Amino acid sequence: MFKIILLITLIIINLVSAFISHPITTHKLHNNHQHSSIHIMSSTTTQQNGDGKFHFAIDRGGTFTDVHCKLPNGTELVSKLLSVDPANYDDAPTEGIRRLLDEHDPNGKTYPRGEKVNTSLIGSIRMGTTVATNALLEREGERMGLVITKGFGDLLKIGDQTRSDM
Repeated sequence: MFKIILLITLIIINLVSAFISHPITTHKLHNNHQHSSIHIMSSTTTQQNGDGKFHFAIDRGGTFTDVHCKLPNGTELVSKLLSVDPANYDDAPTEGIRRLLDEHDPNGKTYPRGEKVNTSLIGSIRMGTTVATNALLEREGERMGLVITKGFGDLLKIGDQTRSDM
């Protein structure tokens, strides 16, 4: 189990480090009253050489969703919001993207909740999640079956994430 947790940690570190070229040094903690749900945390750092597009790296966990964003001007932001908040939004990653676009659109365009988002300013979205892996590790979730075709029999062997040779 330790090896699986280590592997998951390395994947998350790779996802974030591929996006961040230096540590975030300035932290601003605030409660954002402009949204009816809790905006847990924001961090900001400035970097030169933005490419004019928003770039997102998102880690959706069981409790919180972390959204790292590189703004069109190169400034990097990290925000955290609740992964499940049905009274305020259906999907945390989408809400995180919407909030950052709404707050930082270089043309001042607004992005109201519930409307389609103009994606022309989005250069990339990278997303990882530990929700399914956590359910497997904790032996939680619904019972299910697997139907496979010829040639995929090894899925039954590796499907439980047991790695005795690691």
